[in-house]
Amino acid sequence: MTGHLPTLPAGVARSPVSEAANRVHSMAIHTLRTAAVDDRRLGLTPERLSLLSVVVYAGPLPVGQIAEIEGISAAAVSRSVTALERLALVTKVRSTSDARVVAVAATTKGRQLLDRGRRQRLRNLIPMLTTLSPTELRTVTRACELLDPPRH
Repeated sequence: MTGHLPTLPAGVARSPVSEAANRVHSMAIHTLRTAAVDDRRLGLTPERLSLLSVVVYAGPLPVGQIAEIEGISAAAVSRSVTALERLALVTKVRSTSDARVVAVAATTKGRQLLDRGRRQRLRNLIPMLTTLSPTELRTVTRACELLDPPRH
């Protein structure tokens, strides 16, 4: 991605680390903006799409655990789960070991919707990466590995 890189904000000292952080931040914002355009076509709010993603990739999970991962209240999760249930994207399942525990699981339709969105986002990223040399592509891959946050 080329173009004008924003200057560092006041209070951030210029250093190789802050310059790299500025680049990563700028690239992430542009990438997320592009993804958001495609995600809107899926017909869910960003919050519900994020919740569905958590359930698809980490679920089934109890509402409280989803709330912790998403950084929102259990009540907000419950409202979103109800809306996603109405769309047949998730379902609630009782624990076989403890009937008091209810988990949220993705349905086939929910997984398919998330796959469709991921497929489109990858289609947008692939052309940018095909212009790179094999060495540059290995560098990007390695940078992503180094910056990949730990999973929940």
